Parts: sequence; structure tokens; C-alpha cells
Amino acid sequence: MSMNADLKAFDFVTPVIILAGSTGNLIVCCLIITNKKLRTSFNYLLLNLAISDLSCLLFVALFYAGKIRNLYFSDGDRTQSDFEGIACKVTVVSIDLTTKISVLTLAAISTDRFYAIVHPWKHRGASIKTKIRIVLLLIWLVAVVCCLPMVFIMAKIPNRFEGKSIAPLCFKFLVDTDSFKVIAFIDLIASYVIPMAIILRTSLEVIKHLWCRCWRPVHREEGQILTKSRKRITKVVFSVIVAFNIFWLPWAVLQGSLLIGAVHEINDRMFLIMFSLVLISASVNPILYSIQSRLFRKGVGKMIRCKSV
Repeated sequence: MSMNADLKAFDFVTPVIILAGSTGNLIVCCLIITNKKLRTSFNYLLLNLAISDLSCLLFVALFYAGKIRNLYFSDGDRTQSDFEGIACKVTVVSIDLTTKISVLTLAAISTDRFYAIVHPWKHRGASIKTKIRIVLLLIWLVAVVCCLPMVFIMAKIPNRFEGKSIAPLCFKFLVDTDSFKVIAFIDLIASYVIPMAIILRTSLEVIKHLWCRCWRPVHREEGQILTKSRKRITKVVFSVIVAFNIFWLPWAVLQGSLLIGAVHEINDRMFLIMFSLVLISASVNPILYSIQSRLFRKGVGKMIRCKSV
């Protein structure tokens, strides 16, 4: 397929994904905020994940608008305006921030499920919601602090760039900066490797506790119902974690390739693929909830009926 065909497909699909993803994440936020039964520690973490994904989509929409303006509505001048440059830098920083929030939230969700299933006596009481609120605050603080080096680098990059490119020129400037490799290495370890190690460790314990202890049968009907409920919720969590890795692992590989010099620049086709993965990653979670959670489907149905009344 030619680059022009890829670009046309990208220009058509991108707004559809942004609209669908924003709508889905808004529904998740509204359901959890308005439904008292859904205000659990686990769902507060899902709410944080939805807010992060929604923020990512909104900033991506800003960048997409800037690129469309530059590619199709410019007056022939090959110098980008300040708007495209600023939108590009804001979007790169916001994606970096929301990615950190998402991966830290996933680590918190996995840890929450670990204590709820493996050590339930440590997961009871009204104080758990207070602890989750503290965890959410810490997630945002850690993500913002870890994102500051990227902010400082992007602040040094000019707002105007010569030439037209599908890939963000501000990102190409970023890759060429001297401090990029150091920050990218620390970012890769702190924002991907360590959280994923926590997720892997807690997930293995949960799997072992729920599925690998067949020698401890549950006789009471209440215990069987509780186990089924835990398995159902755990499957939702695992699907979200797997989806995140499917769409973000290529970015991690690309980042590692830039660090070791296997890849020296991001071309237009590579950018289209990676940018599409970001969009899908921020949009897919509501679909996973609707497929696997009957409670979520019921909540959406009630929202639709209320709107139609």
C-alpha cells in the first residue's frame, strides 16, 4: 500500500477512533461517578484509567487537528505555524504523562486484586477507599514528576519547523537531543519495566490462588459464588493488561531500538502505526468492559433509557 493510501486511511479512521474512545471512556466515568454500587476501590482505579485515556484522546485530537491544518489547509508556506509546533509539543508531553498514569494505575489495579484475593483480610474495612484515594494521588504526583524532564526538553525545542511531514517534527527534534537517551532509558525502566514486573508478580499469585489450587475445593455455595465473581473480575483485569501491552510494547521496543542505535529516526509510516496504536490503546478498555461485564452493560442500558425518556 502506498504512503498516500495509508495517509488517507489514517485521516479517515483517526477521528472515528477518537470519537468512539472518548464516548466510551466518558460512559465509564459517568457510570462510576453516578452509581453508588460501583464506587468500589477497584472501580475507582478503573475511573482513573478512563480519565487518563480520555485525556490522552483529547490531546491527540488537538495534535490531529494541527496536522490536518498543516497538511491540507496551509497556504503553501512550508514553515509550520506556532500552533502546530505548540500542539505537537503539548501532545507529546501529554501522551508521556497519560502513559505513565495508565501503567501505574494498572500496577495499582493488579496489586489491589492481589490483596483482595490472596490476602482478603488486609483488603477489608472502610479505610480501603481512603487508601485508594491516597494511591491515586500518588500515581498522579509520581507521573507528573517523572514527566518533568520531558517537559524541560520539549520547552527547548522551537515552535516552528521547516518542511511538511506526517510524523511530528518536534518528536524528531526530541530524538536528536543529547539528553534523550538518558531520559528514555530511565523512563523505560521506571515507567514500563518496573510496573510490568509488579503486574507480573501479583498476577501470577492471583492465577495460582484462583486456578491452580484445585486440591482445595470450595464446598459452600457462597464460596463458589465468590470465587466465580473473583475469576470474572480478574479476567477483566487481565484483558486490560494484555491489551495495554499489545498496543504499547511496540513503543517500548522502538524506544529500546533508539537507545541502542538500531533505529535512528522515526519515519512517516512508522509514526502512523505507532500513533494508531496509541489511539486504540486509549479506546479499547470500554469495549473490553462491555464484552466481559454484565454490570457494565446494564449500566449503559440504564443510561440510554434515561436519555430516551
